[in-house]
Amino acid sequence: MAKPFSRERLTFRLDILAQEAIRANDDIFQARVGLKVHEVRVLRIIGQTPGITFVELSHQARMERSLTSRIIQRLIKQELVRRENDEADARRFRLFTTPQGDEKREVAKGLSDALEEVLLAPLQVDEAHRLDALLERLAEWIHSEEYEQRLESFQDESDPGK
Repeated sequence: MAKPFSRERLTFRLDILAQEAIRANDDIFQARVGLKVHEVRVLRIIGQTPGITFVELSHQARMERSLTSRIIQRLIKQELVRRENDEADARRFRLFTTPQGDEKREVAKGLSDALEEVLLAPLQVDEAHRLDALLERLAEWIHSEEYEQRLESFQDESDPGK
């Protein structure tokens, strides 16, 4: 007998799986790192891209701007991130991790690796590699021009003025 979850749309299933994994891991990250999963994501991106702007960070983190802003403020308050005005445009600021932020990133990386192993435990090693490769292929596809063109054809059909 098929489980009801398997009859749901792929995008819905991926979204639910991600949300449930984040929810399950949030308390663990909070207890061991002192940060929630989304805060770790922001800290990781800033550490990987020193000098990143708020707009770039918000885009890379795939989070709402207001949430990203609140997270940045918390990370600055905890002295894990510092911000500097952009030399070329004083209206913008650039973000950098502090040494304490880098330490938290290292702890979070080890925890992330361990929790990802738990998540992937029901899969064989080759299945986990295949899943990763398939997700990468889908990510490349949805950022491709051909994908955008195919979506445009749906938008054209839904426009009653055409």
